[in-house]
Amino acid sequence: MDIADDLKEIDDKLIKELNNIAKDKIEFWDVRTGINHGTTLDFTDLKTKEISTHYITECGIRAFINGGWGFCVLKDLNRKSILKGFQKASKLAKLSESLCKNKFKITTRNPIIHDFKVNSKKNLEEVDIEEKINLVKYHEKVASDYSPKIKNTHTLYTDGHTNSLLVNSFNSYIFQDLSFLRLFSLVYSKQNGIIQRAVNSIGGIGGFEIAKTEKAENLSKKSAKEAVDLLNAKSPIGGKLTIITDPKLTGTLIHEAFGHGVEADLVLNNDSLLKGKIGEKVASETVNILDNPSMDQGKKFNLPYDLFGCYFVDDEGIPAQKTTIIEKGILKNYLHNLETSSRMGVQSNGHGRASSSSSRPQVRMGFTFLEPRDWNSEEIIEDTKDGILCEDFQYGYTDPSTGNFQFKCKFSYKIENGEKKELMRDVSLSGMILEVLNKISAIGKQTSYSDGICGKGGQSVRVCDGGPHIRIEDMTVGGLN
Repeated sequence: MDIADDLKEIDDKLIKELNNIAKDKIEFWDVRTGINHGTTLDFTDLKTKEISTHYITECGIRAFINGGWGFCVLKDLNRKSILKGFQKASKLAKLSESLCKNKFKITTRNPIIHDFKVNSKKNLEEVDIEEKINLVKYHEKVASDYSPKIKNTHTLYTDGHTNSLLVNSFNSYIFQDLSFLRLFSLVYSKQNGIIQRAVNSIGGIGGFEIAKTEKAENLSKKSAKEAVDLLNAKSPIGGKLTIITDPKLTGTLIHEAFGHGVEADLVLNNDSLLKGKIGEKVASETVNILDNPSMDQGKKFNLPYDLFGCYFVDDEGIPAQKTTIIEKGILKNYLHNLETSSRMGVQSNGHGRASSSSSRPQVRMGFTFLEPRDWNSEEIIEDTKDGILCEDFQYGYTDPSTGNFQFKCKFSYKIENGEKKELMRDVSLSGMILEVLNKISAIGKQTSYSDGICGKGGQSVRVCDGGPHIRIEDMTVGGLN
């Protein structure tokens, strides 16, 4: 049986029955069904931790009445179960409506009837699991053999192929055929009691061709080299310094320190420093920030696949679209799902996302980035008398309610009289994001991006972020010295 055949229970007859149950009782409803199968390969120090495949069918049913939601999850997709689950969700919505304080109506949308499909160059199902295992073994060996200073290696391979169907009371009928792949490399090095690590990953929407790109093939060697190079790096003296961030770290600042603050559910819950600031100046007038998870953006970066954080429609059936968040320093929009947009009296901009059909959509970012300007990255360095060039991101902390953040950078280089000098490690950056966005004195023209998994509310979704090199004045820098 073709995977899509498992979704055929959801036909015109069933949809008519759901509408009859909802008539004059339920203001809005949707049914999201998904069939996902994929592979997980987890190796550490050349040894297997996990080799598994999965095949999961699931269904999430939502019903809404005047501010109250009901949600029911099913693991089988037969007609009888869906009808029974729909009635349960309806009862829960009625109970929720009687208890909730925030009464509102879901804003009606035009229906979407469409089939979406990712055209992979090498379908995941055509690749034997042995080839996938050999791929992971290869990366483990490359990292382990790079240097005797390499002490631990970790390689994680995940892929997935999903057929999903969304129907709702707007009369939308959306079928999607999507596949993704992600390869993750973590390497630890040790020398004279000093331990360093490096992390790299590649992820995309497509097929096995993602694992065969030049970036993917060099992934583990890159992690091993970075981990070893960091052993001989110096640590900076802390203080207020001029900082230049590379595109990956720029993306981290925009996503982690700023982006969560424009998620409208946090705004409504009083957990965002950006509440009530639409139309106000929040950044330098040279700053433009967008979130655009629309498909076909991989071509901008000469990729044979699409970006990891992109999608055709969100998990509420709203098309992915470019949303201007900041324009010339002015806050223009929050990111919305159906609930937050309805409560704020605007249209959803397609950011209702869920980790699976059995999870409720939340407001989430997709591909968040700072737009380029007119500086060459070399010109920014040459124009900086003293400072630090910071590259990539190790880990950090953010608080969207205040804008406070602290990040540890992967690589940093001292800049003296416009020249890039010695490598430094353990460089940390901290500050308040709105102050930082107003201290940007140069924005580059060459852009790049990074991919990752973002967690929120117990769920994880695919994301990307990025931008150009930027220069920030008077940044608080910390180090071991």
